[in-house]
Amino acid sequence: SPCGSTHLAVSLYTPGVRSEPTLGAMGGSLSFTSNVDSPSQAGAKSVMSDTIDGLSAEQLVTGIEKYVRAGKTAQGLEAEFEVIDKDGGVLVSQRFDIPGLLGGGSNTCYTWYRFDTENTMAEIQFYLNQTCFERGEKCTTGWIKVYSSPVKVEFWVDVHDVRNHGLVLKAMMDKLLSEMGTSASSSVHQPGISDASKLSVVSSPIEDSSVTPDSFLDFFRGFLVDTMGATELPDGSIMEERSAVLGLSSRSFVRHVLVGSERHTQCYEFGDDESLQDLLGINHCQVHGEPFRLEMWNVSNPGRRAGDGERAMIEALMQGVLKYIQAES
Repeated sequence: SPCGSTHLAVSLYTPGVRSEPTLGAMGGSLSFTSNVDSPSQAGAKSVMSDTIDGLSAEQLVTGIEKYVRAGKTAQGLEAEFEVIDKDGGVLVSQRFDIPGLLGGGSNTCYTWYRFDTENTMAEIQFYLNQTCFERGEKCTTGWIKVYSSPVKVEFWVDVHDVRNHGLVLKAMMDKLLSEMGTSASSSVHQPGISDASKLSVVSSPIEDSSVTPDSFLDFFRGFLVDTMGATELPDGSIMEERSAVLGLSSRSFVRHVLVGSERHTQCYEFGDDESLQDLLGINHCQVHGEPFRLEMWNVSNPGRRAGDGERAMIEALMQGVLKYIQAES
């Protein structure tokens, strides 16, 4: 899921984990290849499928729409799941209860699908939470293009320049506040302290901790190295390898940069890219004084994505769709 630290959010496309073998339209296995040259856009990369036999491109797009409308994209983990018609497309809402280990509460994400059978395409807009949905701030747009003669599927995701201020960041801030020994709390989707026109996760005033605005960065450095097992590098930045959390996120790599003169931390997130080349987004933490408060937000690194994560998304979706078409025929 391509939204900075919001990768804990459950992926929009994955219609659930299936352990049994999945079959293509004519009984063969269906596989996809990531980061291949796009046949529709020169110089761009896409995920491409092998040839799919037994179906026309129009039948396949119709099958995807029927699959979505039938509620088959549910993962089985939702507290609530709903499919409705909206704005000429299909809107899927999924409410997840967040485990107490991750801060508790619940989050509703929205996926809007638009199907164009004539041009054999589908558009998939993903909104990370209700606030983003109400503000029209889509996190990603996925694109499916189905080709004829032979029938193949092209897929890519456009990641948008969007600011996140939700539950994953709140869980991070709550962890920090707990380590600071303060009773201060945090709130999501709040007007920013630095810029009230933008939303952030903000803390209440911190009045009962030995940590001060001036000593926070030293505290944070110690927290990363001593508590989180991160490694301080010669240039002063800090590398952290995060393990998978409850199956909701994979192992990931982050690099923290502490800017003392601005009382600011930046956390560069690279997902599972151990080479630290594929920047997904940046988490920001700003320390404020008078009163002492923390403010956090995340900004996605925009761009087109067609890597292994995207390949896993479209494989899961299309294998589910093909099985559904077979069962219905």
